[in-house]
Amino acid sequence: MMTPPLEHLVNRRFLFALAALTSLAACGKKTENTVAIQTAPVVRRDIVVDATATATIEPINIVEVKSKTASGQITQMTVEVGSNVRPGDLIVQIDTRDLTNAANQAQADFEAAQAKLNTSTAQKKRSDDLFKQRIITAQENETANLDFANSQASFVRARTSLDLAQQRLEDATVRAPVVGTVIEKTVSLGQVIQAGTTSMGGGSTILKMADLSRVRARALVNETDIGQIVAGQEATVTVDAFPDRPFRGRVEKVEPQAVVQQNVTMFPVLISLSNEEGLLKPGMNGEAAVLVDRRTDVLSIPNDAVRSMREVQTIAPLLNLDPDSVGAQLRASMGAMFGGGRGGQGGARPAQGGRPQTSNGAVDLLPQGFGGQGGGGFQQVEVTDADCKKVDDALKKQPAVAKQLDALREQMRNPDADRRALFTQTQELYTKLGVDARVAGACRRREGGSGGAPGGGAMAGGAQGGSRPGDAQARGSSSRGDQAGRQVEVPQGPGTRARSRTGLVFVQKADSTWEPRMVRLGVANFDHTEVLDGLKEGERVALLSAAAMQAQRQAANDRARQMMGGGSPLGGGAAGGRMPGGGGPGGGGPGGGGSGGGGQSQGGASSRPRN
Repeated sequence: MMTPPLEHLVNRRFLFALAALTSLAACGKKTENTVAIQTAPVVRRDIVVDATATATIEPINIVEVKSKTASGQITQMTVEVGSNVRPGDLIVQIDTRDLTNAANQAQADFEAAQAKLNTSTAQKKRSDDLFKQRIITAQENETANLDFANSQASFVRARTSLDLAQQRLEDATVRAPVVGTVIEKTVSLGQVIQAGTTSMGGGSTILKMADLSRVRARALVNETDIGQIVAGQEATVTVDAFPDRPFRGRVEKVEPQAVVQQNVTMFPVLISLSNEEGLLKPGMNGEAAVLVDRRTDVLSIPNDAVRSMREVQTIAPLLNLDPDSVGAQLRASMGAMFGGGRGGQGGARPAQGGRPQTSNGAVDLLPQGFGGQGGGGFQQVEVTDADCKKVDDALKKQPAVAKQLDALREQMRNPDADRRALFTQTQELYTKLGVDARVAGACRRREGGSGGAPGGGAMAGGAQGGSRPGDAQARGSSSRGDQAGRQVEVPQGPGTRARSRTGLVFVQKADSTWEPRMVRLGVANFDHTEVLDGLKEGERVALLSAAAMQAQRQAANDRARQMMGGGSPLGGGAAGGRMPGGGGPGGGGPGGGGSGGGGQSQGGASSRPRN
């Protein structure tokens, strides 16, 4: 076998290298961002937050009907399952022959005892008279008195037996004790039943009935939502039989004992429902939604528009933005929001040595050394209602200073702002107010961050501020300021979670470019999230979930095409060596082949055949 000339091999490898370069260039063009970005406007809407769970309809009170004292065979039965009965309506009739005989015998015994008592009474009277006249002895008088006492006892026993016999005779006719509907019948005509008070097993149950004018839904709520549910909250139940007709009720109670089903811990929640029309039947299945929170006419955006800081590296390229620049801009924006946008939720506190400690994905970028010695970080303080009231009063007395604090806060949003100088000015303004900036910041965090000045000051005048939680709790509700300065009263309960958080959105500018922006968010349901600060009505935000999924699919397809292009004589295996001398994933020196094998190179093992 003849060995091909060296020049022929070199030319063939050059052609393969040229083809590989062309293929890589084509792949690079395909990875350009061609993903269509959808947008949605920032609009006002009502946001309803509820906790949903599966529910089963059941009666509130089930009554088991039994015969109290009468036993015997059923000779008449007038009701069936589903019959509506009222108190006193006939349910069953038990055979009364034995009971009538027993009552007649008891009546005869009673009459005999009564006659005996009358005779003994007369004898006792004569005996007492004769004893007084000393005609009879004391022993004879005592015998007459003893006979009178025995006659009295016999009379009482006979009267009691007669009453019991008559009661058993009356109980042979079983009537409805309350108004309700027959939901279960356990006996039939001709069956012999036992009385409930005279048998060991509690007697035979004739039927079960319940008042279905009011029913309740037993909902199994996941333990992650049970902390938001308390008695008295509004609830809506939708059953499968009437999917387009919701039934409204209220939470009656939350049972303390958990129910574990398939390793999921849930708590039964009982919801009382009105059922005057009788549409709800025991055993119906459906879904219960307990109203946890409601926001009326607030700014909102779709949940699809809210992202986190961890997604900057993947989201920014979709919008033709540089991830590093976006990250730097967001960090500066979040630093400007300290004390005025986070409301104590998330954020970072600089630890000793100036290194920030993050929580909930947020970051604080305060100038090192601000608020502490040697870069120790911003010192947290505990405040009371009196402290926060003092801050509010100071801001109301000097509205001009409050406006200056607002202006500083807006300047802090600029990523190019001198934050250290702005914080120094903030400190001076709080000193002018006679307020400790740390106390003001703690009050802002305590209030939930409804607008405020940089450095944590509470905001005066209500431009974006809200009343203190203590005032709202005294009224049984919370007050929150929206971006238009209006106060939104929110019904509060022990289970309501009123707190804010930060989120990342991308806002479309007039030139169709994108601006990353940190915003403060409130409550959220499955579709929309309340916007507390950072966006204006009418602005458009990017909806990025679909775009991110499309970009991931495109990247996966590109990787698959690149892997299919591997394995040529120029390089290693499927994942390596696409260029002359390129190593596979196993590594190798510069120009050296990896585990997939290297091509011709000075630094790697050559696969060139020898002449």
